[in-house]
Amino acid sequence: MKKADQIDNVLASLWKKNLPTLRERLDLLDRTASLAASGTLPEEPRLEAYSIAHKLTGSLGMFGYQQGTDIARKIEHILKSPTPAELTTLAAARKDLRTSLSAGL
Repeated sequence: MKKADQIDNVLASLWKKNLPTLRERLDLLDRTASLAASGTLPEEPRLEAYSIAHKLTGSLGMFGYQQGTDIARKIEHILKSPTPAELTTLAAARKDLRTSLSAGL
């Protein structure tokens, strides 16, 4: 087996192993987007979602989901210090993130 195939197998195994955590993180982003739809977001859920987006930004590309990384970075930026107008875009961004990952979920 080629080295590249071995790496792909390890990454596929890691992806599968971490799917439950990924799904939990996506669910948290969904709940946060629902809260944010009103244009306000309490500090605690905002910080938790920001942390999740940051983690996704750092990891999705490693698994071949570069578009997911880009969208997670956008979500991270929105949550860093959101304005009410930015908060209303969170729902669309989290939907885009789920769509970009749909093949692997």
